[in-house]
Amino acid sequence: MLRHEVHRKVHAIAATGALMLDPVAIEAITADDGPGTPRYENVRRDLIAIRDANRRQDAWVDRVYILRPARGASGALEYAVETDPGPAPKNHGHDLYKVDGHPLTIGLDGLHKLDNQLADFEVGYDNGFAPIYDRSGRLIGELGVKLGWAPATILGNVWQFMLPPFAFTIVLALLVAAIVSRQVTRPLYRLRGTIEEIGMGYLDVIADLHGPVEFREMAKSVNAMSAGLRERETIKQAFSGYLSRQVLDLIVREGKLPELKGERRHITVMFADIRNFTSIAESISPEEVVGLLGEFFERMIEVIIRNQGRIDKFLGDGVMVVFGAPLADPRQEEHAVIAAVEMQRELHALCSRWESQGRPSFRMGIGINSGHAVVGNIGSRAHMEYTAIGDTVNLAARLQTASKEIDAEIVVGEPTQAAVRTLFQWLPLGDIHVRGRVSPIEIFGVATSRG
Repeated sequence: MLRHEVHRKVHAIAATGALMLDPVAIEAITADDGPGTPRYENVRRDLIAIRDANRRQDAWVDRVYILRPARGASGALEYAVETDPGPAPKNHGHDLYKVDGHPLTIGLDGLHKLDNQLADFEVGYDNGFAPIYDRSGRLIGELGVKLGWAPATILGNVWQFMLPPFAFTIVLALLVAAIVSRQVTRPLYRLRGTIEEIGMGYLDVIADLHGPVEFREMAKSVNAMSAGLRERETIKQAFSGYLSRQVLDLIVREGKLPELKGERRHITVMFADIRNFTSIAESISPEEVVGLLGEFFERMIEVIIRNQGRIDKFLGDGVMVVFGAPLADPRQEEHAVIAAVEMQRELHALCSRWESQGRPSFRMGIGINSGHAVVGNIGSRAHMEYTAIGDTVNLAARLQTASKEIDAEIVVGEPTQAAVRTLFQWLPLGDIHVRGRVSPIEIFGVATSRG
């Protein structure tokens, strides 16, 4: 709008000035006329008068000039007279009119039509042209006017009125932005704080459900995530006494349980049982019985889990442990024997402490066997448990029973001993007959551990 207003003004100045010029004097200028010649200076004085009359506070004319067809150049225009002529003329006595360094070759008619579009050009809105006709109405030239920066232009006047509302708009926008930003950042920082607490392990925190709807939805998602993590942590803690840390870490890392369908696989089974515990329990109070068993199983379970064993079930004062299921363990026989040795060592330390406290102590027999068994969910839809069944399991239980008969702390079956023969020092215990088998079973005791 401002550009169009400026162009309208410069066009009006050009149109008014064109009416003040003498077309006869303009046509009288020849190629030989230049600055200093009478005919040239006569017209130039008229241009200077137009220029000076329009150097006001609201419009400042920079220069005024007359364009006419260039002699010898079709369609080209040249400067006939200027208020501020340049150096000595070179083309037919006058310089060619150029745009961006190139001669304008659209003729007077083209320039006259172009004048109506100058306001659309970046550098054209402050230029204006008006036709110069002779007395017969023939177009003989164009009066060009170019505005300069006036002391008080339209732009300057407009800015005086625009600056206060513009400044008010900026201040208002900043104020609104600050309020909106505060409404957004507050719930965002609260949500970030909640997520950071969850990341540090505080799974009981609850995200604030106040604020914009987007943050409420995000807070609901964070709360759902926290609830899921709490559930996983509860499950992990519930199974920590039954599964090794390696199994738990795998379940948590992969986000799914190992395959629990029934399958036949190679496992190592350990049975451990307290000897003559019934008679011991009859001689002490129930509270003492529970205390002794609690200390005993706490030490034993720690050893079992450390050696990648899985508590299958508790059998009164005994326990059944499986190595190699549900996760395969290529060193299952080694881990089972090491666990048995460490369990006996822990029990000896416990008994020494109990005896010094005047409390009863006891011994433990362990049987270990390796082989194939069926592992998976056993039971019904109402109640299932993951366990192992088969002859390998039964034989391990028989070996634990045999440990009492031959007075050995650890009895290892031949399949287990063969797998780790070079890792331990063995005590041959001969052959035994077990119920359900025709042939005798070769068994071994562990003398010392080399690891």
